Amino acid sequence: MELLAPLSSIAAVVVPVFLIAALGFGWSRAKLPYDSAFITTFAINVSTPCLVFSSLARLTLGGDDLLTMAAASVGSMALAGLMATPILLASRLPLRVYLPALSFPNGGNMGIPVCLFAFGETGMGLAVLFFATLAVLQFTIGPALAAGRTDAKQVLRTPVIYAVALAVLVLMTGFQPPQWVTNTTTLLGNCAVPLMLFSLGVALAGLRMQGMLRSLAMSALRLLLGFAAGLAVVEVLGLEGTMRGVVLLESTMPVAVFNYLWALRYNNAPQEVAGMVLGSTALSFLTLPLLLAAVM
Repeated sequence: MELLAPLSSIAAVVVPVFLIAALGFGWSRAKLPYDSAFITTFAINVSTPCLVFSSLARLTLGGDDLLTMAAASVGSMALAGLMATPILLASRLPLRVYLPALSFPNGGNMGIPVCLFAFGETGMGLAVLFFATLAVLQFTIGPALAAGRTDAKQVLRTPVIYAVALAVLVLMTGFQPPQWVTNTTTLLGNCAVPLMLFSLGVALAGLRMQGMLRSLAMSALRLLLGFAAGLAVVEVLGLEGTMRGVVLLESTMPVAVFNYLWALRYNNAPQEVAGMVLGSTALSFLTLPLLLAAVM
């Protein structure tokens, strides 16, 4: 029975993530009603910002810990990108197509639920902080890499940024929001995790693997670079316990779906990026049990 306990703990994390994403995948393939525009708009503008605010406002971390987690998020993405650049140049693959996909992990749709199931509310709060930093970078550097230019207006239209600012203000001042604010944001935020996983499954159902061998190779590279970058960051920052586990999990997540959306918007070989999203997500379901065994 003692040997089965670790397996049971890992299954408790992996199985819900897989089943909810699979439900979204099957829902889409069955052509059941799904208003993608509404769900996406609601998740980006309402439920995810509420999840960010309610989770961060409940954290008992000090300012140093918040800065450390934000630095870990920036460091893991920057390091993954730095390691990917010479590989892409040596392979003569375009940076605008592949660099964003190799740099930005799926810290929202997949990372937050995994950390929630692995480390509970504290893990989810830390994962939300990692994701909030990721979101800021993804809406600034992501489109800049894909388009070859920056768009300040895109940043100002990102609700997550304002949710982070409000939560940090609450933490720094010790201000207690009214109970109705806490209850409302918590209730709306609770929608975010299942919506993220369900929407991930729906998105994967609409993607197609093109250039399978290259997509799988680049997918494996994303996971390897993410883990290597995360490991380097936690060692340099001296992170331990739940914070160490969250950084390793988040940095090793598959290619973020938003990378496909940016590639589609700027016509940067979207099918290639779609193959990486699909391939890395499939591979991550195989590697996630091993990763969880290492960090839990």
